[in-house]
Formats: sequence, C-alpha cells, structure tokens
Amino acid sequence: METLVKYLSDIRIVIVIAVLVVAIIIWFIINKIRTGNARHELEELEVRYNNIKSVPLSFKLNKAVAISRVEPEAMQKVARMKDDFDKAEANLKQISQMLADTEDQILAGKLKAARAGLKDLEASISLGETQVGTLDKFLDSILEKETTQRQEVNELKNRFRQLKEQANQNQAQLSYVWDIVEANITETERMFSNFEEWMYASDFEKANAELENIQMSIERLEENVNTLPSLLDDAKGVVPKMAEVVHHDYTEARDRGVYLKHLQVEKNLQLITGGLKDDLEQLKGGDPTGVREHLDDYKKRLRQISEQVNRESTAYDQLNDLARETTQLYNETEKDLKYVREQFSHLSTRFGLNGVEERIDSAAENLRDVSSRMPKLFAMYQENQSPASGLMASMKELNQDLSEVSRELKDIRAEIDSAAGGEDRARKQLVKLQVIMNQMQVKIAKFKLPSISSQYESDMKQADDYIAKLNNLINATPLNVQLLNSTLKEAIDFIYRLYNNVNNVVATVMMVENTIVFGNRYRSTYADIDSELTRSELCFRNGDYTQALTIAIATIEKIHPGNYENMIRENSSEA
Repeated sequence: METLVKYLSDIRIVIVIAVLVVAIIIWFIINKIRTGNARHELEELEVRYNNIKSVPLSFKLNKAVAISRVEPEAMQKVARMKDDFDKAEANLKQISQMLADTEDQILAGKLKAARAGLKDLEASISLGETQVGTLDKFLDSILEKETTQRQEVNELKNRFRQLKEQANQNQAQLSYVWDIVEANITETERMFSNFEEWMYASDFEKANAELENIQMSIERLEENVNTLPSLLDDAKGVVPKMAEVVHHDYTEARDRGVYLKHLQVEKNLQLITGGLKDDLEQLKGGDPTGVREHLDDYKKRLRQISEQVNRESTAYDQLNDLARETTQLYNETEKDLKYVREQFSHLSTRFGLNGVEERIDSAAENLRDVSSRMPKLFAMYQENQSPASGLMASMKELNQDLSEVSRELKDIRAEIDSAAGGEDRARKQLVKLQVIMNQMQVKIAKFKLPSISSQYESDMKQADDYIAKLNNLINATPLNVQLLNSTLKEAIDFIYRLYNNVNNVVATVMMVENTIVFGNRYRSTYADIDSELTRSELCFRNGDYTQALTIAIATIEKIHPGNYENMIRENSSEA
C-alpha cells in the first residue's frame, strides 16, 4: 500500500494513467459508434433483402409453367428463365447466410470483418434486386393475360353482387318472373366457379370464353332487374286497368243507346288482351325483347279508344239536346210565321208596313227548305244507326238555318207588335196629356189669379195644338208610327214643362197671399209694414208674383227675423 501511494504521489504516473483512461473511453465510444453504424447499415440491407423475398417469384413461376403447358410459344421462354430463377434463389440463400454471419460478427465486435461482410452484402443484394426485378417483369408479361382477366372478373363480380342485391330488394315486384331471375343468378354463379377452375388450370382461353358467357349472363340479369319491374307494372297493372275502364265506359255508353259499332271496341280489346297474354308469357320466360314497344302501343290504342268512346258519348248527349232544341225551335218558328201572317193581314192597311210582306214570304220559303231537310235527318237520328258525331254537323247546320229563320220572323213580329203597340201607347199618353191640361186650367181658375202672362196663353195654345195634332195622327190611315212617336215625345216634353211652370206660379201665389194675410195684423201698429205690404199687393195685382213675394217676406223678416216661415205656415193652417 505504501508503494502504491508512493507511485501515485508521482504526478507523471497520474498523468499517464489519466491519458490511458481517456484513450480507453474514446476507443470505447468510437467502437460503439462504428458498431451502431454497422448495425444500422445491416438493418437497411435486411429491409432490401425482405423486399426481394416478398416478390412471389415461385408462385408466378409455377403459374408461368402451367401456362407454358397450354401455350407452346411461352414454353421456351419459361425454360430459359428457370436457370435465372435458380441463380436468383441461390443468391438469396447466400444473402441470408451472409446476413446471419455479419450480424454475428457485429455482435462479437469484429467490425473489420463485419465491414467487409456488409460490402459483400451490398453487392449481393443489388444483384438480387436486379435478378428478381428482371424475373418479376418477365413473369408479369407471361401472366398479363391472367391479370387482365382477373381484373375483368373482379369488376363483373362487383357488378353481379349489386344486381343480385337489387333483385332481392325488388323480389316482390319480380315475383311473377322470380324463377327466371333466380335461375339467371344461379347460372351466373356457376359460371364464376367454372371461370375460377379454368384460371386455376391456367387455361386462359377457356377462362376467357367463360368470361364472355358471364358478361352476357350479367347483361341479361341487368336487363331483367332494371326493366322487368316497370314492364310487369304495365303488363299486370296499368294496361289491364286501362282496358277495364275502357270496357266499362263502352258498356255504359252502349247501354245508354250510343252508337259505337264503328269503333269495334270489343274486337280491339280482344286483340290487346291476347297480345298482352303473349307478352306476359314472354316475360315469364325472361325475355323482355319488344315488350315495351307492345305495351306502349296498347296504352296508346286504349287511350284512343277511350277518347273515341267518350267523344261519341258526349256527341250523343249533345245530339239529343240539339234535336229537342231544334224540334222546339221549329214549332215556335211555325207559330211565329202563322202569327205574323195573321197580324200582317189585319194591320198592313192601318200601319203601312212597307216591305214586310216580302220578308215574310222569304222567311216562309227558308222555313220550307228547313222543313224538307228535317225528316231524313231526324229519321237517321231516331234509327240510331250512325255515329252521333257524324250527325252532329248536319243537325247543327239545320239548327243554325232554322235559328236564322226564327230570328227574322221574331224581328218581323217585333216590328208589327211595335206598330200596334205604338198606337195604343200613343192613345194612353194622349189621355194623360189631356188630363194634365185640365188640371192646369182648373188650378188657374181655382186660385183666380189676377193676372197671367201672355207667354202662358201662348204656351196653352201650343199645348192644345199638340193635342189636336196627336189626335189627327192617331186617327190617320195608314198610321205614320215614326211621326206619331216623335210628335208624342215633343208634346210630352212641352206639356210637362208647362205643367211644372204653372205649379210653380200657383205655389208662389199661395205664399204671397199667406204672407200678406199674416202681415195684416201688424198694419195698424207699424206704418212701414203697412206701406211695404201695400207695395207687395200692387205687384201681386200686376202679375209680378215673384217681386210681391220678395217684398212681403222682407217685410215680415223685420218683425220676426229667422222665424217668419214657420209663423206664416202656422197662420195658413189656422186659416
């Protein structure tokens, strides 16, 4: 111990020991780094090796060998590639061994030997990548047909699965043809199995042929799944319902008496029903070819038949109404013709009626023409052996011609009645005017007006002239209705205006008298009242009634402002 302490006390020895320790630590660190780098590089090489090993060369080569058995042109290529495959496999085995050895060397710390091993591994793995890549590319070219067919079959499988699911969802709608759809699905699944067998046997030609069969089978299934529901809806629902409605409308119209034989409804319904039955059998066999066109044609024909039946039914009702209207109109027209002839014979001399006789004769001739056409047309209508739509045009034409005759006779009748009625109205109006004239004269006499204007005398004379002129016109033969009406209008306007004027004068006179009578009670009390009332009386005697009333009212207003009218009215009532 003393010796050790003696040595340690020497500084040079301490420095040497420290240097050795540091050198050992540095060497240890460097060795650790080198070991880590070597391990990392080994791991990268191992990943590349695993990538090479993951390429399924054996599987692809076996496939290629199988293909070469059925494809002679591929046999020689595959035979040449077997040697390359053996070399690649030998290299991979060697790499595997080298990886294990190098890992052992790294673990044992033999970094120099490990570094050499890593370098050899890099060269071997690079060679392996080249060998495996070349082989893989070559085998892929041999297996390209299989790959293409595999892609196609996968697409078809996906399409088939969707169609199968769609068919199951629409099973209720497809129940009528479900056996066919189900058989189609089963057959397609069998074809997929056959395809896999041919692919497994690497017989790509037969697999390709089966692929084409699968394609056609799926197309049939797709057509059935997509088109059959709508076809069945029409074939089992829409078209039969339309046919039922048409038959119901046809039966109902026929039972009402509508002529429908020309439409051959029953024959057309039988043809459509027979065709529909054949189409359903065709659909039940899974063949929709041409059925859509047939169903669309059925619907179009049924719509046309329905429209024709409804048109004939409507025309039948319209024809019945028009026939009744025409018969009634004819009877009325005959009555009008008889009436105007009788009236014309009695009144033609009295009223002149120039040109009316020719119009009556023309209307009678037109009525005879209509009458001659009616029997044949109405016989066809009553026999009901022709379509109503065809008879409607003739019946409308007959009704139109008859309506024109009826309008002409009604115009003539109105003209005759107007002439006869004009005389009667004129006589009644003349009596009224005479009564009014008498009333005016009575009022003038009753109120003993002290003075009347010369204009009044002239107006009364003119009114009397109107009365006389009207008497002459009414009693004249032939009667000039136009002149009578115009003269009567002038007389009515003039005499009623005169009557209103007389009434106004009488009312004014009454007010003057009542006002003066009311004011007389204040004459003895107020001198100015007496003077003003005297002036009002003077105007009254001179026939100036408006001025007299103005003076009298102004006088009373002085005594009873604002209330004189009520007082005068009360005074008049008491009197």
